[in-house]
Amino acid sequence: MKEASGSPRLDRLGRYYLVALCAIASSIILSQLLVQKFISDQENDSMVINIAGRQRMLSQRISKSALLIGSTTSPDEKERRISELKTALGEWQEAHADLTRGNRVKGIESPGSRRLKELYEVIEVPYQSIVSHGLDLLSAVALIQGETLPNLQPHINGIIENENAFVAGMDEVVLQYENEARAKVKSLRNIELLLLCLALGIIGLEIRYIFLPSVKKIRATFRQLSDSEAKSKEMLREISSLYDSLELAYQDLLDVDVDVGEFAVIAKTSPDGEILFLSDKFRQTMEFDQHVPRHFFHWLEDHGYKQEDLQKILAIVSAGNTWTGEVRTTNEWGDFVWWKMDLIPGLDENGQVAEILILGIDVTEKKEAESKSREINKEKIEKKVKEQQYRSVLILEGQEEERKRISRDLHDGIGQLLTAMKFNLEGVHKVQSAYEKEKLKTSKDLLLRVIREVRRVSFNLAPSALSDYGIVSVLMKFCREMTKISDVEVRFENQTGFISRLEAKVENNLYRIVQEAVNNAIKYSQASEIKVIMKHTSKYLHLEISDNGKGFDLEKLEKNDHFSSSGHGIFNIRERANFINATSEIRTQTGEGTSISIDVPLD
Repeated sequence: MKEASGSPRLDRLGRYYLVALCAIASSIILSQLLVQKFISDQENDSMVINIAGRQRMLSQRISKSALLIGSTTSPDEKERRISELKTALGEWQEAHADLTRGNRVKGIESPGSRRLKELYEVIEVPYQSIVSHGLDLLSAVALIQGETLPNLQPHINGIIENENAFVAGMDEVVLQYENEARAKVKSLRNIELLLLCLALGIIGLEIRYIFLPSVKKIRATFRQLSDSEAKSKEMLREISSLYDSLELAYQDLLDVDVDVGEFAVIAKTSPDGEILFLSDKFRQTMEFDQHVPRHFFHWLEDHGYKQEDLQKILAIVSAGNTWTGEVRTTNEWGDFVWWKMDLIPGLDENGQVAEILILGIDVTEKKEAESKSREINKEKIEKKVKEQQYRSVLILEGQEEERKRISRDLHDGIGQLLTAMKFNLEGVHKVQSAYEKEKLKTSKDLLLRVIREVRRVSFNLAPSALSDYGIVSVLMKFCREMTKISDVEVRFENQTGFISRLEAKVENNLYRIVQEAVNNAIKYSQASEIKVIMKHTSKYLHLEISDNGKGFDLEKLEKNDHFSSSGHGIFNIRERANFINATSEIRTQTGEGTSISIDVPLD
């Protein structure tokens, strides 16, 4: 009964609350409408005052041109003054028409108050007189023949005599516009004060009839909840004990090492990859029934691996070296199967590769167990690193967005302007002295270097191909582009034929590390060659950026905390390496170049 009797009252409180919110929202909307209308009126008033002030200037220009027409004897000077008078008179008439009658196209309203209309009527007489004398003056000048001048002085005097009256009248008009604008501001202030009082009154009524009853209801609820507090604490203790037991069970699961067996020969191929033998275990695992592959590398290509990467692996094996890596395939039922493989060349009596032995282990169970373990432990890990990761992600995402924006600005703005300047300089041919020719050549060379630098910076800022093709392809392209736009040879070597894709954040940070290291080497090391070397094992991906430049005293700079703040290249490299759980190492000495090594775990 108590619950039922309380329900209608809560419904009424909800309705009252909704009505109060609507009233407050209405007052806010009305206030905004009034403010927007006032802003619109102010824009019209500002435009009108600006035009009125310009009328003063145009009337003075008309008088000045008329006086100079009457006093000059030079035909060219007279023509120029006649043109000035004609232009000023036309603009003056157009602006006067806009002020007195309004112009919807330009957003100018006609005078609304009675006082403004009276003031415009007062200046209409000098205005018409100046227009009449100005037109008559232009007509009289047009009748000039030879050296004979018509009598221009009456028209000039008519313009001069009416100018002061017109300017004084326009001053009154501008003053009236300002007074009316002040009156609008005062009116708006009073209306906003009234709306504020109305909103405060609504809030007071809301507190009296809505919030206070709600507070009473909540207090009663708290009293009921306090009775069950002891039971809740006991239940929490039990749940905490269960949670600790569950966490220990999860930890045990994380420590499980799935037995994946031993390496076995799963296939043999010819030196070019033609399959000669497939083991029964490999056939059963891949569910081969009718579609048995004939060529090992073609089979990998069908599973999404690029032909150029597979050719590199074949070249490594053909050279007598063993290739090690993990391969993800799909069996006939569409399930993922992970293989850890060793491609071992079999040599004949002459030391030539006669066949390729493929040793492999099905590590699918291990991969799935690792995936499940990561999922189980994900919440715990996220709690520990949430704050730091959140800050890091925000910083990195902000940096990426800013890089994209700056790249667009460089390419679309500065790049086009520099290119246009280059074309303009190339079009300059009429240079006489040797000094001027040398200065022109120096300017062209300097501009060419600036364009190349802008291209380099723009390319570095936005690696659009990273998400599409992966870290290997993008680093290869990056090194080619840096060689083109700099005077340093930048070489990329994928020594173990790494073809796997990594997480997006790992690939992005690896690219930024290489970018930072290469750019620093180009700017500061005075190197003639920079190498970006990639190689991998079953557990780690190793990335090394080395140069043959002048190097530096790392120990001294670290003692001075030179790399302890953001903005330094070494600091940024270390921060990005830590973010992807990689280890970084810097080896350098003065005069012996610099080498930066990054080891990324692949598990």
